[in-house]
Amino acid sequence: MLNRKSFVRKINTLAFSLAVAFAALLVGCSSDKSTSQDPEQTLHMAFGAEPQTLDPHMAAGVPDLRLLAAIIEPLAELDPHTYEAVPALAKSWDISEDGLVYTFHLRENAKWSDGTPLTAQDFVFSWQRILSPAIGGYYVQDYYNIVGAEDFNTGKSEDFTSVGVKAISNHALQFTLLKPDPLFAKRMAHETVGPVQPATILKFGNIDDATSKWTQPPNYVSNGPFVMTRWEINKVIVLEKNPHYWDAENVKLEKIYAYPIEDIATEERMFRSGQIHVAWGGDIPTEKIETYQKESPEKIIITPMYGTYFYIFNNQVAPFDNADVRRAFTYALDREMLTSKIAKGGKQPSTTLSLPVPHFNPDSPIEYNPQKAAEYLAKAGYPNGEGFPQIALLYNTDELHKKIAVAAQQMWKKHLNVNITLENQEWKFFLENRKNKTFTLARGGSISTFADPIDFLQSYMTGHGMNDSDYRNSDFDALVNKALYELDPVKRGAYLEEAEELLLNDAAIAPVLTYTEVFLKAPEVKNAIFSATAKPNYKDIYLDFSTTEKQPQSE
Repeated sequence: MLNRKSFVRKINTLAFSLAVAFAALLVGCSSDKSTSQDPEQTLHMAFGAEPQTLDPHMAAGVPDLRLLAAIIEPLAELDPHTYEAVPALAKSWDISEDGLVYTFHLRENAKWSDGTPLTAQDFVFSWQRILSPAIGGYYVQDYYNIVGAEDFNTGKSEDFTSVGVKAISNHALQFTLLKPDPLFAKRMAHETVGPVQPATILKFGNIDDATSKWTQPPNYVSNGPFVMTRWEINKVIVLEKNPHYWDAENVKLEKIYAYPIEDIATEERMFRSGQIHVAWGGDIPTEKIETYQKESPEKIIITPMYGTYFYIFNNQVAPFDNADVRRAFTYALDREMLTSKIAKGGKQPSTTLSLPVPHFNPDSPIEYNPQKAAEYLAKAGYPNGEGFPQIALLYNTDELHKKIAVAAQQMWKKHLNVNITLENQEWKFFLENRKNKTFTLARGGSISTFADPIDFLQSYMTGHGMNDSDYRNSDFDALVNKALYELDPVKRGAYLEEAEELLLNDAAIAPVLTYTEVFLKAPEVKNAIFSATAKPNYKDIYLDFSTTEKQPQSE
């Protein structure tokens, strides 16, 4: 475990929380002059933790993706109400009769933020980078259905011309698949497969340089409605309207000040004091929810998410390499108490990883049953907790995560007689430790890009970049593989149900609750959509102060 650094990180976290609050005040009255044409169209928002990265091909966390939604535009986007793929950078696409060839037609007026044309060849370069082994993208396995993608990503081939990604003209990009994929167009809506500019990448290193400085302003070149112009670590990220964006005339905001705030109490105070227009971190102190609902209902938004909060067991490390230990910890959790007394905000108890959708409603063996939990632990060789090793529960800095962790710690002590220590870490360290499997027990959570169970279940296939639990089950892998390419929705749902039930019976993770996100929004913020996939629609948002008080100041 990483205990030797935990004390330092806890001290740093406290200092960080205080520094962020002070830094936000400084930014609010900064002498930095806005360059926007319309200074009233300057949005101030908090969005959660400091991003791990703003390199789209290496991003994974919600804070990263929330900002990338403003600065990187992929080929498609998801309609926030239907979750169907609709045109974005691509104005349209064609699918061959056999479902194996997708041809995306790029907008002829698409440009990079430096004004140079954006072409299909740029996408080919980007896909070579996405699939490069050294980049280590979290989601890369989701695209192994592209001809040659797996061999190139695993180093079996170094010839990218063998991969089914081709530019057939300057504005036509073609993908060739191994099997028909009913979700392929939706997969093209993820920021992690958005384009990067070849000239910029190569200026600061090789195509597969994972430590490149290209993401540091003023180096950053992007293609979305906004471009990043300033990044002060743990203070503020500034985005400005991209004048070369193909639909710039319909983008109303001129500037966005985005503040990375891990402490939800600080975020709420900033909103209440008028320093930010939107608290987009996803949570506020639970004790504040009822007050807003009674006194300012127009300012609070509670959005059900297609997402699940859970605990991750490292399935390959003792004691959680024993399925009965995992079952014991899973059955000892009182989810009803955790949601009604602690999490609140409309969150519901969950005994599955994936949420029900048409043709998918799995049976879960999981229940709150302390007696059964104790029996499982005894079966694993730890009767009444005797001989159970000292382990830590890892969670990222957040007041709600802490409250849930404390309650879970008490439940495991009460019902299993095991002592679990708690260790909080800043977001970047937390993600790194999960990805590197340098943990035993950790907080986890998933929000689907396109509200489909395959988005969760595919992540638990053996060796997947998002499989932090290191779950390995060949039967599970086979079922998910069948579902990936099954066009019949009933058969597809049956495969997914069976896979989900295997995952739950193996107790690979311990589901806790279904996500809702709690946002605060000032009345002057118009057209903001808070959808179940947690992706802000920046290009449609604008500010209207005609009936509200003066906005936060940036100069």
